[in-house]
Amino acid sequence: MLGITVILAITVACTAQVPIPRRPPGFSYAGGMASAPVQLEAFLDLMCPDSKAAYPTMKQVAKEYGSSTLRFTAHLFPLPYHRTAFIAAQGVFVAAEGGSDMVWKWMDAIFEQQDDYKMPKTNDMSDTQIINKLAMVAESVGISSKNFTSQVNSMEHMVYEDARVAWKYGCIRGVAGTPWYLLNGVPVNASPNWTVAQWKQIIDSLLHSGVSVKKAMVDSSNCPAHEKQCDYLPGKFECCTKGENCIPNVGCRC
Repeated sequence: MLGITVILAITVACTAQVPIPRRPPGFSYAGGMASAPVQLEAFLDLMCPDSKAAYPTMKQVAKEYGSSTLRFTAHLFPLPYHRTAFIAAQGVFVAAEGGSDMVWKWMDAIFEQQDDYKMPKTNDMSDTQIINKLAMVAESVGISSKNFTSQVNSMEHMVYEDARVAWKYGCIRGVAGTPWYLLNGVPVNASPNWTVAQWKQIIDSLLHSGVSVKKAMVDSSNCPAHEKQCDYLPGKFECCTKGENCIPNVGCRC
């Protein structure tokens, strides 16, 4: 009986209600529209090298298609083993008070100076020293350093709660690392180093009628005789047997 009670207690704890964000989660780039047929989301950690590598390409992809065709939304997912990541994430919400453009200026600046906030450079710095250093970055992009410091220094300000809720939102979406991509709500196992052309390979298949359901297959020396090569993601393929279709982001399926 005690065992059942413990299991029930754990179940209740694990299914506790996640706070509802006070605004729709994420930050849409360049006026991306909610009605766009392609919704590309990326969960990023501002102190993650892979997020830094992926970030410019995400913006280029958004520009390539335009706001009415593709909306790119960035979400904050500060990883616990990157010491300054949560503080930098709070900074995004401070920046958001100045409008959408300020959000992207802040993220541009932080990614550009990322190496200055990684260990071992911050090993001997206190949290206050790190915040003051980030406040100088804030000032450089047009955010009041005084406002930045006062908000980030206290758990009483909403930016602290906003950053916490953003992280929890990522958890309920199944995010387990960064960058983490969702394309029309479905996870995509993309590399941070994908080029615009590689992203186009999968996005175009969604936009061209019919191709999102069945993708063309080719004869290839990579596959046994009587099997066709299915390039379902850039750099990834499966060999399809007769009767199987090539599904983007999935591979060979009946």
